[in-house]
Amino acid sequence: MLGVVGLLVLVLLGSYRRQSSRGAVRMITWVAYATCIPMVSYTTGLMQSSPCKNSLFSVWAICLFHILQSTDSLSAYSLKDNDNWKMSQFQQLIPCFWLGWLMGFAWDSDFWFPLSTVFYIALLKAGSRVPSLMSASRRYKLCESTKWVADYMSYEHDLSPTDERNPVTMGAYRYVVSGEDKLKQRKVEPPEYVVKYIEDDRAKLVTVEQIWRCQGSLLRGNGGRAGRLKDVCLSMALSKMLNRRFAGFQTLAESNLDKTHNFLFRGLLHGNSYCERAFRVIEVELAFVHDCFYTKYPLIYGTAHHVFVVLSFAMVPLCGWLAYNLIHAFKRNWDALITFLFVIVIALVEGLQVCIYLASAWCKVALVSNYVVRDSWNSREWVAKLIGCITSLNFFRSWEDKLGQYTLLKYFHYKPINFLHRVTFCLVDKTERGHKEGERVRLSMDVKEAVMETLKRSNGELTNGVTSLQANGVLQSLSSPCTNLATTTHTIMAWHIATTLCEVHDPVPRYQPSEEQQRHMETTNRHVACRLSNYCAYLVAFAPELLPDHSFVSQSIFDALVDEATQLLKGVKTLEQRCEKLREMGAAIEQDDNRLIMLGARLGNQLILGIDDPSLRWKVLCDFWAEMMLYIAPSNDATAHLEFLPRGGEFITHLWALLTHGGILERTPVPPHNI
Repeated sequence: MLGVVGLLVLVLLGSYRRQSSRGAVRMITWVAYATCIPMVSYTTGLMQSSPCKNSLFSVWAICLFHILQSTDSLSAYSLKDNDNWKMSQFQQLIPCFWLGWLMGFAWDSDFWFPLSTVFYIALLKAGSRVPSLMSASRRYKLCESTKWVADYMSYEHDLSPTDERNPVTMGAYRYVVSGEDKLKQRKVEPPEYVVKYIEDDRAKLVTVEQIWRCQGSLLRGNGGRAGRLKDVCLSMALSKMLNRRFAGFQTLAESNLDKTHNFLFRGLLHGNSYCERAFRVIEVELAFVHDCFYTKYPLIYGTAHHVFVVLSFAMVPLCGWLAYNLIHAFKRNWDALITFLFVIVIALVEGLQVCIYLASAWCKVALVSNYVVRDSWNSREWVAKLIGCITSLNFFRSWEDKLGQYTLLKYFHYKPINFLHRVTFCLVDKTERGHKEGERVRLSMDVKEAVMETLKRSNGELTNGVTSLQANGVLQSLSSPCTNLATTTHTIMAWHIATTLCEVHDPVPRYQPSEEQQRHMETTNRHVACRLSNYCAYLVAFAPELLPDHSFVSQSIFDALVDEATQLLKGVKTLEQRCEKLREMGAAIEQDDNRLIMLGARLGNQLILGIDDPSLRWKVLCDFWAEMMLYIAPSNDATAHLEFLPRGGEFITHLWALLTHGGILERTPVPPHNI
């Protein structure tokens, strides 16, 4: 029973966990993942040593072994599991040995044939887990499997004439979608020592340019279903390019090309609904990346004729056949009835996995790629309709699509009990003082549009908020410490405190019906500024690895700031009272007090007293935080972003990937007084 429950947990949460940041989801998934192998090994060994030999032992053993190997939506819980693929292979050998021995109990039974067929399919599916771990291991095959992308992108821009480049129609953008597994391995040649494929080999590749040029009815046009299918294929191509950063290829050959810059600023950020489309492409791209490192899907869809999909299809009728024979062979036998139910549940789970296959973006890419290269497909209307029906299936959204929130002046006094940390012998992480996450909020389109509009205006020149302050004409009215701080963490937390003071000071605006447009703008700016301010503070407190500063530097600054707030605001209960007292202290204490909390208080006073118009004040804050989000997004620590993908994903990771594809790998150097 526990095995079947574990299988259901792994199948469902394996696909769901990237859409949830909840600690309970991670804990349940980890428990199911960690206990499956020991449970199967122990139980099969117990069956072997039992003095009473039951003919159903072989069926139970097959069910347990199948539970262990059949979960395709979760091959690795963490990145370390990929590097420990040898241990995983060794752990599989023990139940395989006992399973072969227990199969002898059913040799002369009526259900031998369906059981043996299920056994062989389970063995074949068992062989898929270790290769999927190996392919995602940076110590083993990840670098080898991404090296060809790095080499290909070093000369991809020379494959087409310059005048054919069009980031809207994807002309001359030969980013590879599929087909690389069909190419022959070629030797590197001097002087570059990169793999260069000849024309015949490149003809086997399916590229973004080919898909956009396909005239079949399935892909005709750039809107509606056709546009979405094209964008899914574009996401696949971009994910293969992004995987180079996870493999350690920090130098991207195409990053300095105008073609790459234009792809982002004249392609993805082009059109009326560019914001929605850009984030949709990046969201699906990161879903592909997640699957490459944590699931079996790359191996399943990279196998010729998708043999593992066929095996899952076959398991459904085979389990039904086995269940039918069990009932007839053991009438009025409670053990057989329970076994019958287990087999039925396994059949249902396999059917669920088949549905997940068909609804996945991997299936969409596989079908569209075949549609493009096969004239017999793209010339027939019924094929287009069939593929259209299959690709219309959607089970899960890509990500949680929420922003973490933290307000320092609200939660600095939080003192965790850490009961679970103690009773689980440190298996549950310890919560530090002041670390209480606020309620996560939906990532609204207003926030996305504010950041994307700032990106378009910047044209890739990222600064730490100074540009927005200059554009709004308020830079000179603010004292230099507002931007002249030692680290990015200093700047984030000072402006976060100031934004909190402004939020408490300014009541929700009320306008006359004739002033609806002004009300909407101020409300939107206020919403964006507060959401991004609290999100950046959340990153400092809970995800410092994703910020430009060293994570320990950010943690040290945050802990010191919690101590300062505790000392200065001791005994003050409500957020409103704390903000009022902090403003009073910021106005009274000397200007040479360089405590970070006082810098934030003085900045808040400058924003409130120096900018009389609340509408302008919130526009200044909105523009500042949108610019700051882009400024902190570039990072060379790709592993940190990868580790957050199974936890619901982070908004900063989406921006990081988006900037990467525009060739923006680092921040624009700024004068020392603006650092």
